[in-house]
Amino acid sequence: MIQQTLVRAACLAAVLLALTGCQNTVNTLSGGPGVTAADLKRFTSDSFCRDRLAVLAVNMAQTDGGVRQLQVTLRSERYGFFSEIWSWMTGENPYYINYRVDWLDGNGMQVPSPSSNWMTEIFYPGETKYIRSVAPTSQCADYMVSLKEKND
Repeated sequence: MIQQTLVRAACLAAVLLALTGCQNTVNTLSGGPGVTAADLKRFTSDSFCRDRLAVLAVNMAQTDGGVRQLQVTLRSERYGFFSEIWSWMTGENPYYINYRVDWLDGNGMQVPSPSSNWMTEIFYPGETKYIRSVAPTSQCADYMVSLKEKND
């Protein structure tokens, strides 16, 4: 009797461990044809955004003042009849994400800027949106974009 209970408990623990091992908190987004693997390494997201958004383009330019500016093109991957029905049934139409852009100096240190605060964007199925950010100083050499589900 005790042996059966121990075997059942061990099996339950193994199943729970296997399920929690499958949980991934940081996921890779899919990219469009012009988006490289190096571009995608500058993005972090949760599974909510990974399953719903694609990075179509990453564009960098310089302002007249000599600082970098970034524009990221994101598209909602939830479109089509079944995705529309599922989004309607689960209340995910539209859905809300939070994003932020962290600018980094040449040493990889974060440079404080207004875009380092979480901002909200609303996505409808199939919609394309642009996220823009301007570096706070000309010393900024790189960036990181973070995306997550809005849970407020």
